[in-house]
This record gives sequence, structure tokens and C-alpha cells, in this order.
Amino acid sequence: MEKLKILIADDHKLVREGIKITLSQDNSLFEFERMDEASNGEEAVIKAELFDYDLIFMDINMPIMDGIEATRKIKSDKTRENKIIALSMHSEEFQIKSMIKSGASGYILKNTESEELNRAIKTILNGNKYYSNEVALKLLGDFKGDDINPAISSSKPMVKIAELSNREIQVLRLIANEFTNVEIAKKLKLSRRTIDSHRYNIVNKLNVKNTAGLIKFAMNNNLI
Repeated sequence: MEKLKILIADDHKLVREGIKITLSQDNSLFEFERMDEASNGEEAVIKAELFDYDLIFMDINMPIMDGIEATRKIKSDKTRENKIIALSMHSEEFQIKSMIKSGASGYILKNTESEELNRAIKTILNGNKYYSNEVALKLLGDFKGDDINPAISSSKPMVKIAELSNREIQVLRLIANEFTNVEIAKKLKLSRRTIDSHRYNIVNKLNVKNTAGLIKFAMNNNLI
């Protein structure tokens, strides 16, 4: 039986420990050479450069560097075969697509049972993709609710990316990467009120209802 090297990247220690315990106990499918941990995306990138992991479990919302950016950086190294599976409490369409676009081989929820966890590992190590049922339904378009309605309303003509100012595009990129208005203001060295104003103008120009609409526009225009 081949021994696997895995990395678990999550900012919650209880989650990391829980996955390690789940994989270690009564597992007749896999043996593990090592199980490393990372508490943020930056740490995950550093460890991925040091070790040739068979699989990396990557949380999406982490401090310093989120899982989407960490996945993108790790997968940019074409000399390594690190396979990444997104790990999240949520199944928002924009997060799923962002992780897939960044190079993740699958997407599972944190409440996944041990049986499905093992199935996901086996599927991905065999070179296939794996998505939990709820995630797969989102990808198939079988969803309801406001957040997943089309980002652009048919009542106005579709806005082109060129119609946004450079600053608005910069703010939109940060919004799409899950920065809050306060964090954006700090990063761009602008006031919170200025960022609020930029966000308001972007929403009006794009004719979207919410943050999900902004993120979808960013994805459709290759801003993330």
C-alpha cells in the first residue's frame, strides 16, 4: 500500500485535527507517510515548495493569504504534481468556480463523512475530479435563490470592463477576493468612505444586486 503525504491547510486547529483523526482511524484504504498542517495560505505555499505532497486539503477563507490565491500559486509550479481539494463550510458558486479556476481538483464540505472523504481522495489521486453532491448540483445549475441569479439584469445593457475606472477595477478585484471594505481601505491607503463610494458606483454601473453579482462579473471578465 502506497504511503501518502498530505497537507491540511485551515486556520482552525480543531478542523485540522479532526481531518487527521478521521483519516488515521480505521482507514484500510490508505497509509500516511506524513500529515502536515498549515494555518494560512502563505504557510501552505511555503510547505508545498518544500515537500511533494500527494494531496493538499485547502480551506478557502484563511488569513494572510486565502485558499484561492494559495491554490493559484501552488499550481503555477508545473514541476510538482500537488493535487488540491478545496475544503469549505459553504458551497457558494463563486467560491467553487474560483477554486476550480485556480487549479483545485475537487471541492468538499467540512461536514463530509469519513467514507466520502476517502472516496474523494481515491478519485482525485486516480486523476479525476471530485465534488460533493451539493457542490455538483451548483455546477450543474440546479440551484435557487437570490445570490445565484444572473449577475447582470436584462433591464440595462451589459457593462463592459472598459467602462470601469482603473481604481474601480482595483477595488472590484479585492472585493472578488473576499476583502472587506475596511481591509480594502487599509490596503489601498484610502478612507473607508472612499471605498464605500467606489463600491456603490461599481454596483450601480454593473447593475448587480449584491456581492455575489460583483464576484460573478469579476470572474466572467477574468479579474480573478
